[in-house]
Amino acid sequence: MSDEQRPEHTPRREEDLHSSGGLHQNDSRSHASAADDDSGVTSSKGESALREPSLSDATPRRVGSHAVTAEYRSLMNNRGRVLFILAAIAVTAAVTSFAASRTGSGLVWVIGVPLMLVAVIVGVLGRTAAFTVASTVLPGIGLLGSRSRPARVLGVVFPAALLMAIAWAGFSASADLGSFAGFAVNPSELRTLTVAAVAIGLLWVSLIAGTHLLTRPRGWGWGRRALGAVLVAALSFSVAGSAAIAARYAFDQEKLVRKVFPDETEVQSTSRPSIDGTERDPWRNNPRINILLLGADSADARDPDEGLRTDTIMVASVDTSTGNTTIVQIPRNVQYTPFPEGSELDEIYPNGFRGEGEFFINSLWNVVEDWYPDLFAGQTFRGAEGMKLGVEGITGLKIDYFALLNIDGVQRLIDAMGGVDVNINRPLPIGGNTNGKRPTGWLEPGPNQHLYGYEAMWYARSRSDSSDYDRMARQSCLVDAIITQANPATMLSSYEAIASASADMVMTDIPQQVLEPLVSLSLKVKDARITRLVFSPGKNGYDFNDPDFDVMRQSVQDAINNRPGQPSTNPSVTPGVTDTPTEDDSEEPSQAPSTSNTPSGGTSASPEPTLVDGAQQVADACAYNPVDADEDGENRNGGGVNGGDVEINRPEDE
Repeated sequence: MSDEQRPEHTPRREEDLHSSGGLHQNDSRSHASAADDDSGVTSSKGESALREPSLSDATPRRVGSHAVTAEYRSLMNNRGRVLFILAAIAVTAAVTSFAASRTGSGLVWVIGVPLMLVAVIVGVLGRTAAFTVASTVLPGIGLLGSRSRPARVLGVVFPAALLMAIAWAGFSASADLGSFAGFAVNPSELRTLTVAAVAIGLLWVSLIAGTHLLTRPRGWGWGRRALGAVLVAALSFSVAGSAAIAARYAFDQEKLVRKVFPDETEVQSTSRPSIDGTERDPWRNNPRINILLLGADSADARDPDEGLRTDTIMVASVDTSTGNTTIVQIPRNVQYTPFPEGSELDEIYPNGFRGEGEFFINSLWNVVEDWYPDLFAGQTFRGAEGMKLGVEGITGLKIDYFALLNIDGVQRLIDAMGGVDVNINRPLPIGGNTNGKRPTGWLEPGPNQHLYGYEAMWYARSRSDSSDYDRMARQSCLVDAIITQANPATMLSSYEAIASASADMVMTDIPQQVLEPLVSLSLKVKDARITRLVFSPGKNGYDFNDPDFDVMRQSVQDAINNRPGQPSTNPSVTPGVTDTPTEDDSEEPSQAPSTSNTPSGGTSASPEPTLVDGAQQVADACAYNPVDADEDGENRNGGGVNGGDVEINRPEDE
């Protein structure tokens, strides 16, 4: 190309440089040329250039199009957010209202209202809030929305680790629920759980805050930043609060186990079996476990000179392979208690427990503690060792462990559980005694009566117008009600109160090292057959003046082996105990315990049931089968019941 030709091209290049991107310029020219060709009009190069659309002509149209699109999208986003907020509020309100109506508790709204507020914030803040909430539900999952690759990796690792831990726990529980639940009675594992709950809570809160910061847009103003901070604080509080509650429950449980159950190095007992909790089958060498259950009033409710009096005496004999359990109830006033041959007490009382005054079995604990300070020397609970030998002499069962329950502690336990439901078959006096002291009130008969601790205690101990044997039947019903009605929801919602009551009501020689096998065994017992054997006058070999201990021991063996006993030659009526239960489905369960100052005078066609020899199902003994109330009312009136208004006072000693 010659130098003379170069100037002709220079203006065109400058024109190109001033055009918007060259490519648009060429496109415009080609479109203009095509237009000229189609019209058949020829023009010079200058006229053609004047017809080209300039940058000023095209730019407004393009910018305006984008502005309309952005405005439309913003409008649709705002509408979507409003619809999301309204839908979330409606759904949350409906679910909360349904849950409140089903549970009968307004406390459900304490959870529902914050959820509505979270829905509003998510609708306002958009994807950042959604990712933050996601990390609250599943720790770290919201980090997947971050622009940082390491953060996205953490968003996979943390949720995967949690899901694997949950899967492992579920598999372990399904494979061996008893062993899995054993951690709840292992002090060292409970301490580890306490620390782990705190650490997990802190990590979870960090993931919530980190998710919010890493997914938050840079252009947020102070208003959205403040709203985001409120969301993070609320979600972090919910997670931290849950972790704190879990840590507190684990700590309280550890304290309860250490307070109630001694270490095996701290307790000495003459009858403790050899159980290795680390073995796969810890009960391999122990086909049965026999636990002596004692009930006593607290010392401040008794004359200090009387000391501890065990008015409730039962033996729970458990088949360790099936969980089938036989409860043997022993009257507190058994005379002439024999002792195993060759034992320390057999040497002192070779003809049975007898002497000047009332030598009933319920006084044996005090006699050993007060009269024979050198007896069972070195044993942790000397009175309990004496009771074990006495009960073994009566039943023929070697007692492995004992557990003594304080009646006041049971009252607190039932209150902490929110009460229990029992069937009341006859009016039961509150207070009063057999020496003429009048009751202060009555528990009225009815099915599924809901009793709190105060009423439940008198349901179990009332006897001013009945007998020890009637009371024994009611005690077994109360124990069964506590076991069957202690559901997980109640235990969790009132755990601290239940743990406190349990720590104050139990004395036992069961060591910590065997708690895990016992927990596993208790799960079998809950679903197994439970029968009871009662010694009452003329039944199963028992007579107050002349008990036949050989027949009594054989009756125990028959009950354990599920063999029917032989009919008694002198049958007697045991009030309040059923042989064949009858259910009255026509009556609605009471919502609250029925108490009055005088017993009701209604009648019932059902006669007083009797107890045949042999064992019976606890469910049968505790079924609703009311006695003749007219006859019962005559007994109450004959006992000196005041027909006027009587204040129901706190219980006194009978």
